[in-house]
Amino acid sequence: MVIPLAKTAYEDPATRWAWRRTAIFRVCSSLLSLASFVAWLYAVVMTPVWTLWILFPALIVLIGIALRTLVNVLGLASLRRILKVYPWQAYPDAATIAKNGTTRFTIPDPDRPEKQISLKWGDWLGSGVTFWVREGKKGNVGEIWFAGDPRFLGVIAVSGPRRLISVAQPEAVNDQMSARKRGVSPEARERAKAAGARVG
Repeated sequence: MVIPLAKTAYEDPATRWAWRRTAIFRVCSSLLSLASFVAWLYAVVMTPVWTLWILFPALIVLIGIALRTLVNVLGLASLRRILKVYPWQAYPDAATIAKNGTTRFTIPDPDRPEKQISLKWGDWLGSGVTFWVREGKKGNVGEIWFAGDPRFLGVIAVSGPRRLISVAQPEAVNDQMSARKRGVSPEARERAKAAGARVG
């Protein structure tokens, strides 16, 4: 599919619709996770006392799911912020599966295209059921679209765009780490800062 010729990804109507679709899905997932607590409480009231040995571990799982979906909802603003700064770029076969089961995206350095930079997405908990890991293991991802700077952060999507996810280098989002200072032009640093990354 042809990359939209827009100054930033968010200027493309298809991208705006993809972001809205992502927002709807994440908000609905969060609401469903909250509704699951009502179902859990109903089960506690309606079942014998001995079933609490089963229901309390289930509660811990539900809390974990609820927190994860809440983080996804809170990440929507960051997703849109990045899309409003960077344009889409297409990269074929850039998604691979790491040994720990996470997905790795290999993107060229904007200032030194001969150098490849990896961005990780996912973790050991639950990532195996997601599209990016499931289809990555099958080799079905193919071309990806990337809006961002792989030295800092970005948004990755299936061509279209579809299935938007945000990725970032740890030092670009973690206050406990030193921000990147070397190997970045002033223009790239300013764009990354505008997209919400920590810059040196």
